[in-house]
Amino acid sequence: MKFCKKLPAFALLEMAIALSVLGILGYMTLPLLSKIQQWQKVKTTHAHQEKIMEALAGYVLANKHLPCPALTTNGQAQAVCTNETKAGFVPYQTLGIEAKTAKDGYHHWMTYVVQPRLTHEKIRWIQPMSDLRVDPKTIFCKVSPDETLKVLNEQHQTCVETPDFVAVVLISHGTSGGYMLENGIVQPAVSLDSDKVMNTMRGDHYITKAPQYRDASIFDDTVLFVSRNNLMAQWAKVPCQH
Repeated sequence: MKFCKKLPAFALLEMAIALSVLGILGYMTLPLLSKIQQWQKVKTTHAHQEKIMEALAGYVLANKHLPCPALTTNGQAQAVCTNETKAGFVPYQTLGIEAKTAKDGYHHWMTYVVQPRLTHEKIRWIQPMSDLRVDPKTIFCKVSPDETLKVLNEQHQTCVETPDFVAVVLISHGTSGGYMLENGIVQPAVSLDSDKVMNTMRGDHYITKAPQYRDASIFDDTVLFVSRNNLMAQWAKVPCQH
């Protein structure tokens, strides 16, 4: 004789409770996952900016000057840049780095801004020979201060004081606009934050501050800048000696 074996089963009430618990857990987990993803994008952005700074320091040591921005996404630095063309794409081909490094964690092209004076002057080599004579006008570390290019904090106070001056500014414009598209057109910013708008204009002044999300006033730029002296001391490991 065959006996029927009764299998355990969930009651409808038990299933409803289980689904409710799962729904609550999912509701609580989604914001956490979103924050983790955002953190990863910010982390990638910082890592790429650090690699670009390292490449710029190496380029200065090898070529005695900084590269101009690229005018297109091909990553080739323009031969000569002026105050009007000091901002553009990261010249990744010229720097010998990957194209993806020129983008932030959101896969948007970062903005590269350079002090034009430093794109044609030579670096000062630290030589053991005290009698080495070099024309000061051709020495990277002896370029006269230029405060045309400025980085300001949230209170709009300058972040670099003379006799030093800003050499390079790297900007990730986040997701609210301001980044350049493949065709070179700037994606309009959907933010009413005046500092965010200023960074999208690619003029002489740039703002660095903590991310802010207040209604339509969004500031999601990640700004990394370096002065001429810090570039040599921190990144090139060859401090300027005045």
